[in-house]
Amino acid sequence: MTNQGGREIAQRRTSRIAFPLLIWGHFLNDGSVNYAPAILPAVMAVHHVPVSLVGSVVLVLQAPSVLQPLVGAWADRVGGHAFVWAGLALSAFGAAAIGLAPTYTVLLGLLLLTGIGNAIFHPQSLTSASWTAGRNRGLRMSMFLIGGELGRGLWPLLASALVVAAGLRGLGWILIPAALTVPVLAMVLPDLPSAPPRTRPRETQAVVGKATAILLVRGLSATAIFGLVTFIPLLWHDRGGSLLAGASLLTTLLVVGIPGNLAGGWLGHRVSPRLWIGLSSLFAALLLALFLFSTGIWSWVTIGLVGTALFSGIPVVMLLSQDAFPGNPSMASGLALGGGNAIGALATFALGPVAAAIGLVPTIWLLVGLLGVAAPLAALLPRAEVPGMAYPVRT
Repeated sequence: MTNQGGREIAQRRTSRIAFPLLIWGHFLNDGSVNYAPAILPAVMAVHHVPVSLVGSVVLVLQAPSVLQPLVGAWADRVGGHAFVWAGLALSAFGAAAIGLAPTYTVLLGLLLLTGIGNAIFHPQSLTSASWTAGRNRGLRMSMFLIGGELGRGLWPLLASALVVAAGLRGLGWILIPAALTVPVLAMVLPDLPSAPPRTRPRETQAVVGKATAILLVRGLSATAIFGLVTFIPLLWHDRGGSLLAGASLLTTLLVVGIPGNLAGGWLGHRVSPRLWIGLSSLFAALLLALFLFSTGIWSWVTIGLVGTALFSGIPVVMLLSQDAFPGNPSMASGLALGGGNAIGALATFALGPVAAAIGLVPTIWLLVGLLGVAAPLAALLPRAEVPGMAYPVRT
């Protein structure tokens, strides 16, 4: 047997455990990056942050997402898997050190470091998920994304419990799982082949059109998600609720959204993908409006349904993006996820002064309107005409 043949067999064997490890890595990364809004009341009290600046936390965390298409293009050129484990290491370290920040300025610097790690992690990890997924890319992409949603949903609750028990310094404990996982990822993940860019000058106009549609739809969706994650704990706190109860609303929003994520990955490419994405935005808008009129246990029920609708369209957008740019799947993943998140973070930052001026409830009504606008704009997304990727998917 040739050395090349032996390497290919080894790659196939490691890919069997690589996919669940990728899900676990996504859980740790997105948990590290997204727990900060849940502890905003504590951060605001310690560092004396006014309501008008609360959006700065989301902005600094997500602003590096604008780098994801560039990071993805670089990852496509070099192949391998180093971007996955290096990004996780950086995001986990930055998030764990937040509790040690002596000033709000240092805190923002650590949040920026966390966001940079997040930008490095996602493009190549999304491509790796497709590469190791086998034939059912839609369902497997949903499973990978669910790992991130579980992290985003459970870590706010975990972080809040640590802060209540030990203060902000207790957040250092969250570094341990990532420190144990990063070396395993570095050893186990199969190498992605390099895929040089294939775009020709005459294709530029089509590329710009596809990219604009993807950014527009994903940006509106991300604005709704980041806006809810930022303002719901503050709204609950203003109404006299506890830190843990406010965090539990975020957990409900993100974790109960998992069935929608699964449904989107499985059904989104079996019906019209663009129709599915548009309907998910429309239902999310209607359910969010219902949440604003809910009290008691119905607040948790309705916010969970909002999450189910919101997240059902995301795996479909991710696969549409990869299929729209088959020569650069990591770049496409970075565009859809990172570019959309950067727009959402910037919009959430702009909503901070708006919330201070008009109140939290009217601000959430603005999010209802944005979701309503996103629904018909889904018709502008590129069609899923190019199956597969630039290189074969593992089977």
